Amino acid sequence: MPLDFSFSCPLSNGVHARPASALEEVARGFNADVILLNQRTGQAANAKSILSIVGADIRFSDPCLLKISGADEERAMATLGSFIRNTLPRQEMELPKIAAVDGEIHLPPCLRNSGATIRRGTSVVPGIAAGQIVRASGFQIPDGLATNGATNIPAEKKRIESGLEELIAWYGRRAAAAGKGIENDLLMAHRSLARDDEFRRCLLEFASKGRTAAGAISDTEAHFSKLLSSSENVILRERVLDIRDVCGQLLQRIYGADASSRNIALSEDSIVVADSLTPCEFLALDCRLLKGLVLAEAGTTSHTVILARSFGIPTLVGVEKISQSLGEKQEAVLDADLGVLVTKLTAAARRYYAMESERLNGRQLVIREFGARPAATRDGHRLEIAANIASVEEANRAFAAGAEGIGLFRTEMLFLDRAAAPDESEQYEIYHRAIESADGRSVIIRTMDIGGDKPLAYLNLPSEQNAFLGYRAVRIYPEFEALFRTQVRALVRASAHGPLKIMLPMIATLDEVRWAKKIISEEQMRCGSEEIAFDPAMSVGAMIEVPAATWALEELCRELDFFSIGSNDLLQYFMAADRANSRVAPLYNPLQPAFLR
Repeated sequence: MPLDFSFSCPLSNGVHARPASALEEVARGFNADVILLNQRTGQAANAKSILSIVGADIRFSDPCLLKISGADEERAMATLGSFIRNTLPRQEMELPKIAAVDGEIHLPPCLRNSGATIRRGTSVVPGIAAGQIVRASGFQIPDGLATNGATNIPAEKKRIESGLEELIAWYGRRAAAAGKGIENDLLMAHRSLARDDEFRRCLLEFASKGRTAAGAISDTEAHFSKLLSSSENVILRERVLDIRDVCGQLLQRIYGADASSRNIALSEDSIVVADSLTPCEFLALDCRLLKGLVLAEAGTTSHTVILARSFGIPTLVGVEKISQSLGEKQEAVLDADLGVLVTKLTAAARRYYAMESERLNGRQLVIREFGARPAATRDGHRLEIAANIASVEEANRAFAAGAEGIGLFRTEMLFLDRAAAPDESEQYEIYHRAIESADGRSVIIRTMDIGGDKPLAYLNLPSEQNAFLGYRAVRIYPEFEALFRTQVRALVRASAHGPLKIMLPMIATLDEVRWAKKIISEEQMRCGSEEIAFDPAMSVGAMIEVPAATWALEELCRELDFFSIGSNDLLQYFMAADRANSRVAPLYNPLQPAFLR
């Protein structure tokens, strides 16, 4: 008997690629059929297909029905129900607030009157860049490839199947080589598209009609581009580039590198100009020579723009008259601070940007000088400015900006959005790299704060009415002792490389501290017996976020070396005011006199 689960879409931006990918990953873990029905439109989607899910056009508060049937339907319902209640709301993605350019741009008079050609756009990554124009064309099948009249349809289908398998494996290798970060996330998202059931079905269906592999790829790209372009969801419209990217990569797997019409070679400092540029095309560019990016079609949340932002490449989108008088090799300045592309440079325009370069270099010098100084109040009171991070990459950026230490490394982010927990070696490598980047500065690493708003599907935690007050953080450690021991052992090993401090989350009682310290001590003794280096003086502390702990500080001080105040949770528990509930927002105020006392 099929099982049903009703819910309303909790995502203000609707079910776009990121939540669809997360749902598809969970649904694929079961043999049962999983159908997602948008009851507003009547559209049904295969929950094991990202493209099918996003094609259902599920918007905020749409009533939805999940229908599950098959051999493991009860287990699938329990896991998927927990995912929808607890994990799906976390897939919310806030869109960058970038205002469109309306009316006249207020240019400095010396630039406005310089006589140079100025085209305006919307800045999505700030900065000023100079270089030669390099143009890139759109997705197309090269002229030499036949698209119709296939004489051996089974052979064309086999070419498509083999190409998909090769492409899926290639994405996996590239993602592994990229490590953690936006590039890895992007490649894994494209891997999901390449293995998508609907994507494969569409390719094979067009091949059945006599289209060659190239023709089937072209038709599939057009089909899904039209589907996504017609969506009212801006994020889905901007995923068209991802479809084009996967289709272009599949074309290369089947016909070789020469099948790509988009091999963009940079030989000197360049500003790449294109109607559109796919994410993998961006990653193929030599970023040492890529100084700026000008796009006609891309929006503010396309994956290409997100990549450009992560690489710090000044970028303009929506540039008007991009195809007019923009020949290859001409000199240009992309001023994404003002939102303009400047070509046909005059002596006055060059003089203006030479002065701007001098001003910006001077500003960066002042910032670096201040960042290197110890932080203190005007009356000389010394303060430590430490950063909160969730990845090694964030640690590197924080120290480059002048952070004096890491005050909180949220390790639970290493456990989320994956099929299994990271093993000891993977965790050790991450913690080791974070400590190395600190170069002798203090690093406080919090053990996994799992549960509450951060459940893990592979732990099968029970569903709870109020997860924030339930089974989470240190409270789950005894049941999942092996998982906790693995993390502790990785941390103990990493302590040999610098001043590492372990912080325990959600501590409420002395017994919790003593149990956790016992595990830490046992893992230190094990490392000692195996002659593995570690710091025997490694500090152990707790995050104070449960009000009960504040009245047990005297006892806790005898067991722990330091405390960190988790003011967000502490305040909501102290005031009995859910921080996500706007109706009680006046109570959720850190300046409440009782809370300050």
